[in-house]
Amino acid sequence: MTGLSSGGSHLLNPEQRMAMVPVTCAAHSGGFGWRGLRVEDYPDLPPSDINCAGMNAHLLVYHTRALDGEFHHECADRTTRTRLRTGELSFIPAGADNRWLFGEGRPCAIHLMIDEDLFARNVGQDGANARSDLRDDFQFTSPELQALVRLFALELANGELNGPLYVEALGTALSHRIMREFGAALPLPAATNHRGPALERAIDLIHQEYYRTIGLDELAGLTGLSRAQFTRRFRAAFGKAPHAYLIDYRIAIAKQRLKLPRPVSFADLALELGFADQSHFHRHFRALTGASPAAFRRSALT
Repeated sequence: MTGLSSGGSHLLNPEQRMAMVPVTCAAHSGGFGWRGLRVEDYPDLPPSDINCAGMNAHLLVYHTRALDGEFHHECADRTTRTRLRTGELSFIPAGADNRWLFGEGRPCAIHLMIDEDLFARNVGQDGANARSDLRDDFQFTSPELQALVRLFALELANGELNGPLYVEALGTALSHRIMREFGAALPLPAATNHRGPALERAIDLIHQEYYRTIGLDELAGLTGLSRAQFTRRFRAAFGKAPHAYLIDYRIAIAKQRLKLPRPVSFADLALELGFADQSHFHRHFRALTGASPAAFRRSALT
């Protein structure tokens, strides 16, 4: 079975790619109005040889049922021949042509796409740098990314039950996790050599779930340290207490969101970021930036 060719410099959008790839998509989120995010469900894929031109979106593939046989994959002048395992992930950065070749076995996959411009805004980079900083990976395991794909797939299956704000929050979490796994991380407060694997687990939780209440006991429990030991090591590594780091991270995301041309309600943004209410958000934003959210947005958009 043949797919599309990769000739020329034109990048496909996800809808064009789906229309041109010669396999059947059982369901997709195209009718939900999600901006810059798309989920596609591909069950029981037939034997295929699919050549895919580069997209203007990053593609994360969750192999929900692996093929019992060899998978051939080409991306960015690199060829991989391997046997995938169920639950593994593949990542294709925006702009990269790729080829998928496999035989009998009826594999299943969820495709999750994020527009490279939305991704770049979420992680605070310009589009060119965001693209060049990301590497492809065909056989990858990440419980965090697997969980995010499953949440998107649930939204697809349930007809966008939780609404656009929830999906936007998932998209932000997805962007930061992709950047952490496949490229350079979001700029963070300066760290010292006291940082290690134990603190990384705590930082990962803050980056992934900044929108909820995260207690000191929960963070310390991830590291195996006492509350006092964890707090001392965290301060040594990042120059501030864990709660202050969490607030800083939320405000960094708020600044990115306020730079978007599409209006966002301050009350909705406060809830999205995990603040108790709009007033709570305003106090922290002004304390860290010296300006109100409204003033910051006016300045950013002029």
